Amino acid sequence: NLNKALLYETLYSLSSGNEKKAYGLYCDVAAVCSVSQPLFSIMKEVMGVTGLPDTAISSAYNTVRHSFDSYPFNYEILSREDPLFPSSLKDIHFLYLFGNTSLLEGERVTLLGMRGPTEDARLDAVHAVGELKSTGVTLMTTLDTGLDAYISRYAFNQKLRQIVVLASPLHQCVPQTQQDLMVGIANSGLLGLLVSPFAPCRRAQKWFTVPRNDVLAALSRTIVIIEEKDGGPLWKLCAKAGDAGCRIMIANTCASNPLYSYAAAFVRRGTSLYRKNDLKKMFSSAQERKRDKKKDDGQLELF
Repeated sequence: NLNKALLYETLYSLSSGNEKKAYGLYCDVAAVCSVSQPLFSIMKEVMGVTGLPDTAISSAYNTVRHSFDSYPFNYEILSREDPLFPSSLKDIHFLYLFGNTSLLEGERVTLLGMRGPTEDARLDAVHAVGELKSTGVTLMTTLDTGLDAYISRYAFNQKLRQIVVLASPLHQCVPQTQQDLMVGIANSGLLGLLVSPFAPCRRAQKWFTVPRNDVLAALSRTIVIIEEKDGGPLWKLCAKAGDAGCRIMIANTCASNPLYSYAAAFVRRGTSLYRKNDLKKMFSSAQERKRDKKKDDGQLELF
């Protein structure tokens, strides 16, 4: 996969950042030789497909390779042929991972929210994280400023397993204010996994949130929208994830808020509501649910 990714990023550089053209060239090369070989072993074929001299190809390759080699940590690359690569992801061809990749094999729930959450949303987020912790389900979210970062930090403090999908390469943090959290998750051993669709040679840009959200939608099995404003980007993400077979839930406090007509519209179209303990009920075993029922003494909870 390293050789495949190096070839693709070299072709991307030679194509002046045109993703579609780069992938077309990559497929053309793959049609005439094995792209799992080092580029210099297939230089003749690459020259024939691109029509470029070996000096231009070598120069671009060496720059790309230097960025890959400069990472001081061991990372993994998933290609489209790997079982863990999401089949619904169409325009992204490689994923870069650091941490416990086995978290992608288990059950996971994506919790997302908006930049300026209400107190009700924060409380819903705390309950949802607690339910995932009690059932052993992995959290997936982002480091976006607002509720996402709040959820991730709270989960980190609770030592909950989590997958964070980045809007940057693995060596950068966007936003930079969450760098300590990102480093903490990266160094949490089996508890954390960072996922990025961006190669080491890329530089983070504002539009990176779009492909990041594509990856998030493709990797998600269950998405809970804790809170989102009308017209917010999470509604588009939900629509895309729903088309890929993902279960979508919206927090009841958001859907019942008269300020959020989009949330109410999603519910009218059949999207499930999330209320306290719904995730626990969903992912707990029958035996655990029976035990929890016995514990219920009829007393009201304050929180």
